[in-house]
Amino acid sequence: MNKIKYIDFETAQKVILGVFLLIFLRIDLVFTNTLPTGGDMGAHIVPTHFFVENLFKNFNLRGWSNDWFAGYPLYYFYFPLPPVIVSIFSFAFPFSVAFKIMVVFSQVVLVVSVERLFSIKENKFSIIGSIAGFTYIFTESFTIYGGNLASTLAGQYSFTFSLGFILLGVYFLKIEKEKSLIISAIFLGLSVLSHIIPFMIFIPYYAFQFFLSDKNRNTKISSFFIFLFFSLRFAYSLFYNLEYTTNMSYTPYTKISDLIKSDLIPMFVLVVIVLLTFRLKKNNEFSSFAYYLVIFSTFVFFYGPESALWNGRVVPFFNMGLIILFFQFFREISNFTYKFLINQNLIKYLNILFSGILIFNFFERWFQYYSIFTITSIILLILLLFFLFTSLMNNLNSLILIISISSITFLPHWVNWNFTGYESKPHWNQVEQLYSGLNDLKPGRIMWEPNSDLNKYGTPMVLMTIPYFTHHQSMEGLYFDSSISTPFHFLTVSGLAERPSNPVGGLSYINGDFDKGIRLMKELGIDYFIAYTDSIKDKASLNSELKLLLTTEVFEVYGLESSKIELINNNLYFYDTPKLLDRILSSTIRDKQKESFFDQAYNSFKNETNYKVIEGFDEVLISNLDSTTPVIKNITIDNKSISFETNSPNKLHLIKVSYFPNWKIEDGKGPYRVSPSFMAVIPNSNFVNLKFENSLSENILNYLSFICLFSAIIIYHRKIKSIA
Repeated sequence: MNKIKYIDFETAQKVILGVFLLIFLRIDLVFTNTLPTGGDMGAHIVPTHFFVENLFKNFNLRGWSNDWFAGYPLYYFYFPLPPVIVSIFSFAFPFSVAFKIMVVFSQVVLVVSVERLFSIKENKFSIIGSIAGFTYIFTESFTIYGGNLASTLAGQYSFTFSLGFILLGVYFLKIEKEKSLIISAIFLGLSVLSHIIPFMIFIPYYAFQFFLSDKNRNTKISSFFIFLFFSLRFAYSLFYNLEYTTNMSYTPYTKISDLIKSDLIPMFVLVVIVLLTFRLKKNNEFSSFAYYLVIFSTFVFFYGPESALWNGRVVPFFNMGLIILFFQFFREISNFTYKFLINQNLIKYLNILFSGILIFNFFERWFQYYSIFTITSIILLILLLFFLFTSLMNNLNSLILIISISSITFLPHWVNWNFTGYESKPHWNQVEQLYSGLNDLKPGRIMWEPNSDLNKYGTPMVLMTIPYFTHHQSMEGLYFDSSISTPFHFLTVSGLAERPSNPVGGLSYINGDFDKGIRLMKELGIDYFIAYTDSIKDKASLNSELKLLLTTEVFEVYGLESSKIELINNNLYFYDTPKLLDRILSSTIRDKQKESFFDQAYNSFKNETNYKVIEGFDEVLISNLDSTTPVIKNITIDNKSISFETNSPNKLHLIKVSYFPNWKIEDGKGPYRVSPSFMAVIPNSNFVNLKFENSLSENILNYLSFICLFSAIIIYHRKIKSIA
């Protein structure tokens, strides 16, 4: 009878906490057919939709997209698992709903993963683990680093998935069940496919625990092969091609306050006090893991080399380690104090009183904005208090949860803003009017004036959705790191905006130099420019290179005569390709002493010199300067091929599409990387055709990954037979 009663209480706790999380994440809005917006999330819909429609249906996890940055390799450097999840949900739901389900799912995975860690010892549902997970996702002191709900709503759901999956990997690594190591390896692989940073932070600890594990040797080998099956293809392409990404050069943090956030200071103080004054249990099931997170993230934050890993990214791991330690210590202190309490009921009733005050504060703050959400949340919290009331320990845990929830200041607003979607924004009709006009123009590459005021449409990045709603491409996109054209775009647009964002560190921007911005636009092959502010509209109207094509209530669209393919008549500066190891190292750890291809290309582009930087060119070039007038026609540029006709075979042609080594010319030489970040080819005939295809090494790794999977199955099967 007692066992049945216990199971009922445990089930009730799970249901209440699960329903509360879904209510807080506005499940009612998730199932409305509106496209999510807010921060980066409002732009993520473009590559995710491209993946669903063009890659997943063709059994591909990556490819080429011309939607942003004059073309970029899609899901070579960004992470394919979240769009895979969207693709799966899209079989049952509209794309917009499937996308929002994926975002909510990332938070569920993270909370469950923390709860599982706390359940290792007793192997049952952990209420304190769940509350630790809730506490983590409800922190509001950072909004872009990843992991918590605020960062997820800003678009960092890939990071959230990766963190949740690798926590589950640690959990299954530590439990004693027969197949747990195999499951752990699967989650480790899923973590790599979600985001590389959590994997990089966790892998030293995971590898150490893996080798110390007393699991069967065949099981270890099988699990390693399983991990390779999931991660090998993606990880190889990422690191091998890392030089074709943009290092955003974010300024590292240096202050202790940048690491220890204000909302976690009470937890930090308690952890320090406990470490100094209490004798803790030595056999705690995963204290070493929490200590590792705190110590390792602190070391990387202050002493890690200036590299592609911005040190702000380790803050979520410090937070995770600190929260785990806090709840572990809180549990031990509570158990210790429990023995000496004379009147436990008094503590329980005081907790109920204090919780009631906090719940009323929650009501006061949010009822005026979201009445149904507020009332439903309060009912669930009261139910949770009822089910936890019988246990002093759980009663105190519930108080921490309610403190965490009552202190929330903006998350309900953000959830509502994101999930009501673009279509619900009061001024969305102004963007629809622009997109309708653009669809009447010939397809082309668009540069638009950035401005923070565009946030009224859902996000300042709203015009990144041009490829989703129209047949045009937007020069500016979200995956800044994924394209080597990114710095040249932001350098150019800095002269064309009243308030440019200038996000790439280390560049010397041309703020206010509108005419130079127009000249650089032509170099980038831009066809249209969209002006937003009055000052930029005035400058555009006076520039002879621009032709007004469309005027809406808010925007003005100008045409610009530029070419996508042309002969290179400039002088050439030959750049010697470094060795592979040097290229990888220079892409991960900054070496300011060595001048890269980008450095030279950037100087050439910004200073408008009469030379092009070209890489890998090892032949004597036949001069392009002759009496023949170049004629280039029938240009076709799509996501799989580039073709055109020329009257100048055997001459060096510039193709204004971002360089990437997977582009191959069918009959000619090249492509070569040429400044600013484009491709150059020497065709052997009048018809030129390039295709985007897997490299030989990628094809080999595709087969090798499946060999790893089959090997894992065979080895594990033999292990089972030997036991039998």
